[in-house]
Amino acid sequence: MSLTEAERVFGGITEQGINNLLGAFFAARPRHLNYGSPGFVPSTTVAATQMGAIPFPGAPGGIDWAVQLAPPTVDLHPETDPLPPELSLGVNQLSVSTAVRLCVACETRREGERDPDQPDDYPDQPRDDRPPGKAKGTCFDLKIFAVAHLQRTFSPDGVVIVVDAVEIVDVEPSELEAVLECLILQILRAVLADVRLPLETLRAGAFSLTLTRGPEVENDQLEVYGNL
Repeated sequence: MSLTEAERVFGGITEQGINNLLGAFFAARPRHLNYGSPGFVPSTTVAATQMGAIPFPGAPGGIDWAVQLAPPTVDLHPETDPLPPELSLGVNQLSVSTAVRLCVACETRREGERDPDQPDDYPDQPRDDRPPGKAKGTCFDLKIFAVAHLQRTFSPDGVVIVVDAVEIVDVEPSELEAVLECLILQILRAVLADVRLPLETLRAGAFSLTLTRGPEVENDQLEVYGNL
C-alpha cells in the first residue's frame, strides 16, 4: 500500500513538530497563557491579558484573580508519556500536559476606603493600597494532564486541538477536584482554540490540498490525506 493510500497527497507533522509550533506560538504570544483582573494585570500587553474582576456583593470592585499556564506539550498516539490511571490515550487521540497557577487576592479595600494604619486624625483620608497590578495573591499550582483530539476548522483553515477530559492528581476532597477539573477543562479548551496548525502549508505554488481524510493521529504524527 502506498504512503498516500487511496488519495494522491499525504501530509504530516510529527509530534516534535507540533510541540515546536506550540512553543514558538506561546513564546511570541505569552498573553495567551497569562490572564488576570486589574489587581494582577493592569492592562493587556503582549505578556498578559486583562479581564474583569469577579463581581460579588460586599466586595468593592470585585474579587481579583489570576490564571497562569505553562506552555503545553503534546504526546500523540501511541502513548509515550505516562498518564494518570484515570486517563487513557485512544486511537486518534493525543495527551496534553501543562501546569496551572491559580491566584485570588484577599484584600478588599479600594480607593476611598480608610487604611486601618492611617492615624485617626485623618479619618477621611482616602487611600488606595491596591494599585493596578499590585494585588497580593494567595496562589496554588496544579499539574494538569488531559486527553484531546484534533479537529479541522475553516476560519482560518487549519487544525485545532480540542480537549476531551482533564485530570488533576492528588487533590482532596474529590468534590473539589471535580470543580477544579471542570474549570481547567474550559480554560485549556479556550487557550488551545487560539492555536491553528495551518493546512495552507500543504501547498505547492498554485496547487493546494483538497482534504478528503483527516486529521488523523497515528505513529506519533498528525496525518491528512487528499488530492490536488
